[in-house]
Amino acid sequence: MKPFRVFDAHSDILFNVFSEHRRGRRNVIADDFLPGMEAGGVAGRVMSVYLDESSLPEMALRHALACIASFYEELKATPKITLCRDYRDVMRAYKGGRVALILGMEGAEPIGNDTGLLRIFYELGLRVLTLTHSRRNYVGDGSFLKPKKSGKPGGLTDFGIEVVETASSLGIVIDVSHLNDPGFWDVVEFSSGPVIASHSNCRRLVDHPRNLTDEQIIAMAEKGGVVGINAVGFYVDEREPTIDRFIDHIDHVVDLVGIKHVGLGFDFFGYTLKHLSDEERARLPLDNINTRGLSEDGDIPDLIEKLLERGYSVKEIDHITWRNFLRVFKKVWR
Repeated sequence: MKPFRVFDAHSDILFNVFSEHRRGRRNVIADDFLPGMEAGGVAGRVMSVYLDESSLPEMALRHALACIASFYEELKATPKITLCRDYRDVMRAYKGGRVALILGMEGAEPIGNDTGLLRIFYELGLRVLTLTHSRRNYVGDGSFLKPKKSGKPGGLTDFGIEVVETASSLGIVIDVSHLNDPGFWDVVEFSSGPVIASHSNCRRLVDHPRNLTDEQIIAMAEKGGVVGINAVGFYVDEREPTIDRFIDHIDHVVDLVGIKHVGLGFDFFGYTLKHLSDEERARLPLDNINTRGLSEDGDIPDLIEKLLERGYSVKEIDHITWRNFLRVFKKVWR
């Protein structure tokens, strides 16, 4: 059987690249991550600019730019990876045996309250924008990962609506993962094309505010969007996250809206833990983060085997692992 090509809609690898570059290391992707990608069949991946709490608010723009600068250094030093700005770039990379990497941003803090900066990031290669992380910013309110004191949550701000409209006009894919429920529905109303949830699971299976309700999944499908199933343990199952339970989330989306609206957004982030500040550690829930048997790229072939055992056809798996997200990107990217 021909190996499956895998697209991962969310990765925080750039946080490690940025952190290791500050320590003087280079060739981080080639040494630390490329072997796993090759073992797992990862042919494409969204590389998100993820900011530690200690960077906010004053250093958000500076650190985001430094992160992208580090990424450019890695691209120059590693011929097997390439930055893709449109669908044609992705397909050329795949046919040429290189890993297609797409620049994303997890939380719009680096643009502050200036959509002009969004245009600058677009020129640098930004093609996927996760509007919030699990905190409030100028765009709107994130979905908190742990209970905390807060005022009443709201939807998108007027600036947030401007960001959605600007991103849509530029050809940047809007990502609703981490956004709270009111903000989600504002995105559905104000976005002009399909939107994605790059790394979100099903609230019907795990009642966590970071997971999507059935109504939200249906609304995304109606706009032509895709839900990327997340391998972080506490989104997969509250007690015993396993590959089988991960596939239950895939099954639920398929049963609800069909095979063309589900993908993979693994969010493997165990490798980031050594670089997190004390402020970030206090903000994040760090228990039960791994899904047993699916915590790194090298585990992906086991997932494929389980999907086959579950009864998915080769064509259906190709939709899940590759075609669905690429369909959205082809439609949105200019």
